[in-house]
Amino acid sequence: WIKQLMGIVGVRLVQELRGISCLPLELCPPPRKSCCVSRSFGRPVDAISDLKEAVATYGARAAAKVRRDELKAGVVTVFITTNRFKPDEPQYANSAVVQLLQPANDTFTLVQASLRAVERLYRPRYQYKKAGVLLTELSPTALVQKELFSNPAQQERRGALMRTVDSLNQQFGAGTVFCAAEGVKKEWGMRSQRKSSCYTTRWQELLIVY
Repeated sequence: WIKQLMGIVGVRLVQELRGISCLPLELCPPPRKSCCVSRSFGRPVDAISDLKEAVATYGARAAAKVRRDELKAGVVTVFITTNRFKPDEPQYANSAVVQLLQPANDTFTLVQASLRAVERLYRPRYQYKKAGVLLTELSPTALVQKELFSNPAQQERRGALMRTVDSLNQQFGAGTVFCAAEGVKKEWGMRSQRKSSCYTTRWQELLIVY
């Protein structure tokens, strides 16, 4: 009954509450080696403007994740693909790698790198189904070696700006503050009409038993 209403996550939660361990305890979790954000589009995308909006959104989300873990990325990889489940349509899949001059975790640097990759990847007359941004060569923020001609004051201002953005999005909800490159309407967004309720993270969606 629980699995039918709340899925496997709900089953694990109930078992944990009953004292049955389902998830291993990691006192010292291993450091993250990569960070990937990818989604399928809600509708086929053929315009480069929509593709850029999607990749910019994924790049911004990936940047927020590595900042949360106090990491910086040295390499940005972007991939795009058509729908392989429609073999009757023209197929295309490719990826591009952008090596950053200096490891970074601010949204502007990572989004700009992602958009440069999209311009190299995009081919017209294709119906794209999915895209993603992968950050690799992650290193702790405190251990990143600074570039010889870097501007420490500018980097500090950029870091303060990112902390403010993260604080606002955490306080008022994800997406409260975002880059203009991410778009506003996002008509390419993934459909979520049939997604499960957030039983464990939202008060409004708690399971009610009569």
